[in-house]
Amino acid sequence: MTDRIARFFGLHEQPKRVRYLAKMAAIFMPLFGVTFTVSSTFTTVYIAEALVGPDHYLTLGMALVGNLAFLSSIIQLVLDYPTGGIGDWIGQRWILLTAFLCIAASTIYTAFAKTLFEFLLVYVIQAVGFAQLSGAFSAYFDTNYRAVADDPKRSAYSVAMGRQGMLYQVVAMLSLVPGAVLADLISRQGVFLLQGGLCVAIALTALALLRDFPEVAMNRPRRSMREYYGVLKDGVKFSFSSKFVCFYILGTVIAFSTFSVWGEMILFSIYYSFLYDQKAVALFRMLLFFVDFISLERAGVWTKTLRPSRWIAVFTFLMAGGAVFYFVFAVITASLPSLLVNSVPVPFPWMFFQLPAVIVCFAFVIPSIFSSGASVLRRRVELDLIPDRTRNAIYSLFPTLRLLIAAPQLFFFSGILPIFGPSPVLIGLGFISTSGCLLIALGMHFRPTTKKAEEPAKEEPPAVEADPTHTEQDPTVEGFIEPPQEELPGNPEEHSQE
Repeated sequence: MTDRIARFFGLHEQPKRVRYLAKMAAIFMPLFGVTFTVSSTFTTVYIAEALVGPDHYLTLGMALVGNLAFLSSIIQLVLDYPTGGIGDWIGQRWILLTAFLCIAASTIYTAFAKTLFEFLLVYVIQAVGFAQLSGAFSAYFDTNYRAVADDPKRSAYSVAMGRQGMLYQVVAMLSLVPGAVLADLISRQGVFLLQGGLCVAIALTALALLRDFPEVAMNRPRRSMREYYGVLKDGVKFSFSSKFVCFYILGTVIAFSTFSVWGEMILFSIYYSFLYDQKAVALFRMLLFFVDFISLERAGVWTKTLRPSRWIAVFTFLMAGGAVFYFVFAVITASLPSLLVNSVPVPFPWMFFQLPAVIVCFAFVIPSIFSSGASVLRRRVELDLIPDRTRNAIYSLFPTLRLLIAAPQLFFFSGILPIFGPSPVLIGLGFISTSGCLLIALGMHFRPTTKKAEEPAKEEPPAVEADPTHTEQDPTVEGFIEPPQEELPGNPEEHSQE
């Protein structure tokens, strides 16, 4: 079975322990796909309706959700980088444990919240969970992959990243309609409770299975506060270590900062403006996810020979959630009132054949090809660019900086949306995304031409037995190795744009 899984990820020619990593991806990608999408069709709408009622949820309700998201982003902004450093310090399995327990608590509390203050608590707890989650599984996979893989050109890694994205998308796609049907059968609150239970199961599974390889565990910082502060300091220093690193990180976070406004305030108001029913929205999103998982699988193959320095900025400009995407949707949202000539909702399934549905479908499908290519190319660059010692911290630094830039956007655009509608907001997002793409292109201009020039010298791993489930270890003085104390940290998070 492990060999079949490795062949699916394109890692069947890699060493045995890389095939173990493929097995971990095969377990956790489907779990992540179900957890993050089963209630996604109606969560934002549910909160907006609970706050202002069914008459004004697409305008005033979405604006209030935007304000809640703004406050949540501030909390995540403060916690994201420090908790990423904790992941580098104690291991990603512990940080995934506490992350999913927090997400479980926020999801379950959503089922019982009724007032603005209660939903604020939901967003606070959720922010704490996603701050810990950001980059944790990617850091685990990438660090251990680098330690044992025989893949100098990263071609097998490109295929594996495409297949991971495909696996996530196909499970996410298959979760949309059952989530909407369950919401009708047992209520939306019941789905939130089921989702919370699944989060607890993921937390315990991560604790049991995600063990570092001995080479990685021995190079992990010792569990002292001095080492932890050293990880955080090294991560900040690395971000300013060269023009390439600085411009690449800054451009990426600016380009992706617009996703918060799009996902929290605009996306679902577009869906419900012409589909009316949550099952119809789920089916429509399922179609878009189907296209996404095909493009993600193919992206891992057709990007193997592409040069990231030439194509990352171009693909980011053209992707779903990129500048062209926002400008197109500004035109679509401005035209929707004239396109929706029927004041009475069109019966199912004929609503899918309305002109707005067809236009929106193509507006998502075409950019998703570039989204998949950009995602794989970014992972290829970051695999060798980021030092293993601070990998989780740097992976968490991306969303930290993204939220720092997104928070003012949420505050500003939540005031504009109820007055001027979504089109001016989308035009503003398009210009912000364009500036990020220009910075990425500028950073790639300074990219070193020598292989792994940004990477510190790699230490030779010690001769140890190749046991993928080997207990994590920390180095101590005089080379003596002893098991770490297994204790929970005191206070130690790319959703699809469809």
